[in-house]
Amino acid sequence: MINEPGVYDISHDEYHSDPCCEPSLSRSTIKDLIYRSPAHAKWNHPRLNPNFKPEENGKFDIGLASHSILLEGINNVAVIEADDWRTKAAREAREEARKEGKTPLLRNQFTDVLAMVTMVESQIMDCKELGIRNLQADGDSEQSFFWKEDETWLRSRTDWISKDRKLILDCKFTDMSVNPSDISRYILNMGLDIQAALYCRGAEKVTGIKPKLVFVFVEISEPFICSFVSLPPEFMELGKSKVEYGIWQWRQCMKTGEWPGYPNQVVYPDLPGWALTAWESKAEMVGIG
Repeated sequence: MINEPGVYDISHDEYHSDPCCEPSLSRSTIKDLIYRSPAHAKWNHPRLNPNFKPEENGKFDIGLASHSILLEGINNVAVIEADDWRTKAAREAREEARKEGKTPLLRNQFTDVLAMVTMVESQIMDCKELGIRNLQADGDSEQSFFWKEDETWLRSRTDWISKDRKLILDCKFTDMSVNPSDISRYILNMGLDIQAALYCRGAEKVTGIKPKLVFVFVEISEPFICSFVSLPPEFMELGKSKVEYGIWQWRQCMKTGEWPGYPNQVVYPDLPGWALTAWESKAEMVGIG
């Protein structure tokens, strides 16, 4: 049980079980509080919901495995010698791998992931602004930060942080385009402004050093192109504001024991301006008033 602020080298599963001495606030809980409801935040928290079960979804395996191999090596991946998951033997091997804390991949998936990781690592090394020569030698992977602000414990887990603690990398593997000119909507929809603000905040609270966070967005289809994105001040200020709101809402719910859902009333959503404009343009073309 963690009862002192600091940086901890613990497993992925242990971190997500929340091993803090008190239930702690993380990025995903803040996202639930802001974008869904306190009821969702409680339901999805491993310490507040006695029926909580971590999600196991095969659609995340490619990203998880790529992430693991890039930052930690291949030991956390189990290669299943099968063409697909349709046979009983393949499915049993997949479940056994998960029980061992490993990400299961079919042989052809593993080959593709290795090719992708090689391309990603090369692009990271070629980004002169990052100044990374070797991921394993120049930084630490999967470090868990725990800290306390007044009565509230918080936690974050960095994909990679440099030895001098001045740079954090966070890798996002996706099947969408990561063209930098198209990425703003994705950042906001995924709550990455919250993540950037919280992770930098946590690292500074624990180490005393204010880091820069760079997202490494990776397309999981060939040619496996990356884009490197660091949020400008206005994005970071927005993220900081959301983190502050999340902390406030968390404290209110923890004090009162009340975790409300959506408003228990009829709501009347606003009509988006773009929808009305689009329809008026189309109606004008055919002469409908």
